Amino acid sequence: MSAILVGAMSGLVLSGTASYLITGRLFHRYQARTPSTWRAESWRQHALAMLLQALAGAALGGLYVAAGSPAPGATLFQLAAAAWIAIASVILIQALYVKWHPAFVLGLLIDWAVFVAAVSLACARYASGR
Repeated sequence: MSAILVGAMSGLVLSGTASYLITGRLFHRYQARTPSTWRAESWRQHALAMLLQALAGAALGGLYVAAGSPAPGATLFQLAAAAWIAIASVILIQALYVKWHPAFVLGLLIDWAVFVAAVSLACARYASGR
């Protein structure tokens, strides 16, 4: 099993748990403050979102492999921080144009920080054989 598959699997697990708890529950009420922004939700959308998060996890695993499977520590932290900064930048750019409530944006930033940290740690743990 490669770090890419570990990243995809941890991304899929996170999309079903942490993202649901953070974005889907804790910050979801802020969606109601911008009703004209959102489409009606369906299980199809949630399933596609989970698949896309698995793809994001695989991509992070690929970055991890490309970086030479850094050991847990400063290098892993730098890789995870760079990945989160890139993701956070995209979220913040979208927030400039989409009428999201600021608290919902905060929830997305927290959600993706947890995602990046957990996938990075899963890949590091896999690489170290623990």
